Amino acid sequence: MPPEQANRKTILYIEDDVVVLTAYRGRLQQAGFDVESSVDGIEAMRILAVRTFDLIILDLVVPRFSGTEILKAIRENPRLQAIPVIVFSSNLEAADRAVAELADKVLVKGHCTVEEILQAVGEALAKGQAR
Repeated sequence: MPPEQANRKTILYIEDDVVVLTAYRGRLQQAGFDVESSVDGIEAMRILAVRTFDLIILDLVVPRFSGTEILKAIRENPRLQAIPVIVFSSNLEAADRAVAELADKVLVKGHCTVEEILQAVGEALAKGQAR
């Protein structure tokens, strides 16, 4: 692996809306991140059982295991609990609860720009490295 790729940060993006997932995954990849994705909660938990990531972007409304349940499972798992999690959801009520309890940051779909998401990713990664 070339040195520049060895230092690339890895992101797991959990999102069931394929259009949203494709658009933001592409922008994150353009910004230099390696992005793996999952469209449902069970698949996400299977991925997290065998891999760790530098950051997780999480929609709270995903099928087969809710984003809130995923977030709780991450925070209860000693191997995963230090990973920064950005909740990126249009469900404001669920997002507010998640941030208050467990998430590092919440962003509301439709109310933030791609640049704001990239900034939040950078800040969360910096915070995660400082832990």
